[in-house]
Amino acid sequence: MKSKTDTSGSIARRSGQQVPWLGFCVAVVILVLIALAADDVTTRLEDSQYWLNQTQEVEQELGRLRGDLLAAESARLLYLITGNETRLNSYYSGAQRIPEDLDLLKNLTADNPIEQQRLAELRPIINQRMGLLKESIELRKVGPPHSDKQDELTITGTALSNQAMDIVQNMRDSEDNLLKQRESLSRHTYGSVRLVLAIAFCAVVIIFAGSFRRLWVELHERRQAEEAVRKLNGRILQVQDEERRKVARELHDSIGQVLAALKMNLSLLDGNLREHPEQQDQLLIESRKLIDQGISEARTLSHLLHPPLLDEMGFASAARWLVDGFSGRSNIQVHLEMPPDLYRMPGEIELTLFRVLQESLTNIHRHSGSSTADILLERAPGRVMLTVRDYGKGIPPAVMEKFRRNAGIGVGLAGMRERVNELGGRIELRSEGSGTMLQVNLPVLEGKEADEAPGPSVPLETETIQP
Repeated sequence: MKSKTDTSGSIARRSGQQVPWLGFCVAVVILVLIALAADDVTTRLEDSQYWLNQTQEVEQELGRLRGDLLAAESARLLYLITGNETRLNSYYSGAQRIPEDLDLLKNLTADNPIEQQRLAELRPIINQRMGLLKESIELRKVGPPHSDKQDELTITGTALSNQAMDIVQNMRDSEDNLLKQRESLSRHTYGSVRLVLAIAFCAVVIIFAGSFRRLWVELHERRQAEEAVRKLNGRILQVQDEERRKVARELHDSIGQVLAALKMNLSLLDGNLREHPEQQDQLLIESRKLIDQGISEARTLSHLLHPPLLDEMGFASAARWLVDGFSGRSNIQVHLEMPPDLYRMPGEIELTLFRVLQESLTNIHRHSGSSTADILLERAPGRVMLTVRDYGKGIPPAVMEKFRRNAGIGVGLAGMRERVNELGGRIELRSEGSGTMLQVNLPVLEGKEADEAPGPSVPLETETIQP
């Protein structure tokens, strides 16, 4: 049955794998939002600048219209006084520019209905005023500068001029108010642009800082992993040398001694066969015992290196054989629980479980001081879980911390972790001073097992091995 720690561990691993992609997606979304916000505020800033410039152009054009109208009136007045036609140049220039000024103002204020209405009122007034100026100039060309008609034209023209100037002034006042509003809007938009750019800068700095920190942490962890691998490789070489020396001692002290004794018996048989024929049967019996002993010790040594039961009968038989031998040699009572009809698993899974069990029992015998141990093997659809528990003095906190950080731990624990990680499993080690619990969880995908519903597959078989 799949445990809560297994489920939470799987979720944590998936979350850990998704964190870089999640961070990248969040960074991209933030940058896109910042780009959209920057585009929006810069567009609004551009629009506000456009309308600001347009308002200023309207004011300039109103001033130009007013100047042209005043210049035309001044030219007519000077001509009436002096009779010098050169004074009419300003009038002719103004008469030519004033319609252009009105047309340009109409285009510039196309978005302002109020100004359009005022221009509609202003155009006939100015046209009428320019007509009176022209009539006054023509009348001066054929008559005296002072006459009742000229006085009438002056009075009427002054009224029209005042009316036109009032309209122009109203338009200028309206444009001044509009200019102030648009300047305020432009300043606000400019402040928004600065704020968005500041936020974008801070966001980019934060993203870069987070990326740099993550890369630095990954680099630091990689260096630690490389250092751990280097130490592990060195330790593996030492362990290989130790294992070779151990095998050499076993061969020398057991099989070698048996062969030496057998050689002595053969020499005695060869030399004393004629002189002491009565010893022949005894020497043959002893030689057969020596041969049986050598075969037994060679088989034991071979089984310890790699039990053939693991390949022939599977993990269950190999585990029982290992536990039986361990309990007999160490005087530690072992309680073993396994499903009675345990299915065969892939070879690498069974070998990993066997090596983990072998290393765990070795550590219990060497370091725990416990007189009992419990072994539990559970099967669930797509999973297998091995739990080994002792009730000894536990693991020192410093070693536990190294195990959590995967730094500087012994070759046994490191080897178990590497084997389990290589198969996509998870290893958990817990020690609280009153014993140690090692739990290994490995994925096993088999067609029949993978389709079963969650829950215990079969009842557990309990076996207690006495020393």
